[in-house]
Amino acid sequence: MTRFLSLGFGLGLSFLSIISHLAIAATVKADRADQHLIDNKLPTDWHKRAAFYEIFVRSYKDSNGDGIGDLNGITASLDDLQALGVTGIWLMPIHPSVDNDHGYAVNDYRAVHGDYGTMADFDHLVKESHKRGIGIILDYVINHAGSDHAYFQDAALSPNSPYRDWFIFQPKGDWDEYAWHWRANPKGEGVYYGVFDTTMPDWNLRNEAVFQFHADNLRFWMDRGVDGFRFDAVTMLYEDGPKAFFNHKDNPGFVERLRRVIEERPNKYMVCEASEGAEIYAKACQNAFAFGAQGAIIGSVRSGRVSTSLVGVFNNPLRDQLPLVLQSHDAYVGDRLFNQFGANGLDNYKISVAIQILASSTSFTYYGEEVGMSNSGRHDDIGLRSPMSFDDNPVNAGFSTNKPYRVLAINAAQFNLKIQKADPMGLWGHYQQLFWLKKNHPALGVGRFILLSKPDDELLIFERIYGNERVLVGINLSSNQHIMRIPVLNKGQKWLNLIEPKSLNHIDKSVIEYRLEGKSYIVFGAAKDTLYSNR
Repeated sequence: MTRFLSLGFGLGLSFLSIISHLAIAATVKADRADQHLIDNKLPTDWHKRAAFYEIFVRSYKDSNGDGIGDLNGITASLDDLQALGVTGIWLMPIHPSVDNDHGYAVNDYRAVHGDYGTMADFDHLVKESHKRGIGIILDYVINHAGSDHAYFQDAALSPNSPYRDWFIFQPKGDWDEYAWHWRANPKGEGVYYGVFDTTMPDWNLRNEAVFQFHADNLRFWMDRGVDGFRFDAVTMLYEDGPKAFFNHKDNPGFVERLRRVIEERPNKYMVCEASEGAEIYAKACQNAFAFGAQGAIIGSVRSGRVSTSLVGVFNNPLRDQLPLVLQSHDAYVGDRLFNQFGANGLDNYKISVAIQILASSTSFTYYGEEVGMSNSGRHDDIGLRSPMSFDDNPVNAGFSTNKPYRVLAINAAQFNLKIQKADPMGLWGHYQQLFWLKKNHPALGVGRFILLSKPDDELLIFERIYGNERVLVGINLSSNQHIMRIPVLNKGQKWLNLIEPKSLNHIDKSVIEYRLEGKSYIVFGAAKDTLYSNR
C-alpha cells in the first residue's frame, strides 16, 4: 500500500522515527527555498547536435592537491574543453555516496560529495560552463538509493516507518523465492530488495510519493542551472519476481513521466542508459544509448568493409534518438579504445571515432579518449576510471600535485594532453576537427540521414540534408586508395571540401570523383549561395 509523506505519523511509530521524519522534511523544505532558476543561454535544442564529454569527477582534475579530482579542477579545464569543441559535459554522480568512489549508491540527492567541493563550487562550474556555451548534465541514479540514505535508514528500523513503503521489504520467509536480489536487513525485521548490491536498496517506484520525491530532485537541480540528466540503469526499474526484473514492460512509461518533468523547463536534455533494448526507451526518453553499435563500428573498421550490422545501425528509424558511443565508464561497453586497437592501430582508432561522431546526431566521448588514454592494466570498471593523463609526469600525470588516489593509465607517459595537443597529427587535433565540423554544420546533427553504401563496401558514404545545407561524408575503411564518386548537385550549388577548403576549392558539378587515401575521411558541404569558412 502506498504511504504518502502526510500519512507517516500513525500509531506505533517510534519516537526516533518521528524525529527522523521531521528532520528529513525540514531538510527538503530548506532545499526548496534555496532553488533559483538559471537561464543557461544555450542555443535552442543545443543538445540535438551536442558534442558531450563524459567526466568521472574523482578522476579528472585535482585542484587542491589531495589526490582526488574535484569540481574546481573541471572548471579550471573548461578553456581546454572549449578549445577541443566540447559543447556538453556529462558528470558522473557528484552526490555523497556509500562507496565514496563511483557514486552510484546515493546518500543525498541534493548535495555535492565533500571530496568534490561545495554547492558553491558546483554553481560556479555551471556558470563558467554556460559562459563558454557548454551545457551540464548530471548522472541521476533512479533505480536505487545508497544504504546510508536517511530514508532507507529510517525504513530499515521498523515496519511502521513512514518510509518503509518507499523501498521494497518482505518478511524473511520470502527469502528463497527471489534468490540473491533479497538482502538481509541489518537494522530490523525482514529483507529488502537490492538488485545490484547490499549497499543499493531499490526504490519502490510504484509508490507515487517516491516518484514525486525524484521529480522534485530533478527540478531542484534544473533550477540551479543543470541542463539535463543521464538516467542510470533504466532497464532495472520495476520487478515482478526473479524472471521479470529486467526491461519490465512498465519501465518505459515511468521514464516517460520523468521526461515530462524535465520538459517542464525549457531546453533541457535527457538520455537513458539501457544496457540492452535501447529502442524500447528511445521514445520514452529523449535519447537512449545505442550500446552494441560500437561493435558494429569497430568491427567494420577492423575488417575494412561496411558490415551488415553497421548498415542496420544506420537504417534504424530511431537512429537520431540513439547516440553512438565507442566507450564509457562501464566495462561491459568495452575496454579503452587504445587497448582495443593498440599503439599500432591509431588509424583504425581515428576512423572509428570519425564514424561515431559524424554519424551520430548527439555524440558522447569518454574523458581521455581524445588523448588515447589506456586502462590502468586491468579491463574492469576501476581500470577504465584512471586519473586523466595531462602530461608525462611519472607520479601524477599532471592530474594532481601529489600522488593520485588511483593508479595511472599505463600509457600516460606517451599519450597525454600535453603531447597530443602538440602533435598536428595527434588524436586531440583529430577530435577537435570532428567536433568543429559538428558544431559549424547543423546538417551533421539534425539533418535527414541517407546511407549511400551497402554491405561489403570499403567506402562508407552517407549524406545529411538540413534546410538548404547538404553534407556528404566519405570514410575509407580499407588501407587501399579509393575513388569516391560524388553526387551531382542541383543548379546553383557547389561542393566545398569542409576540412581543407584551400586544397580543393569548390568542386564544379562536372567533377564527380575524389581520390580518398586509405584509412581517411572527407567531408563535403553544399549550400546555395553559401560559402563555408575554415577554423
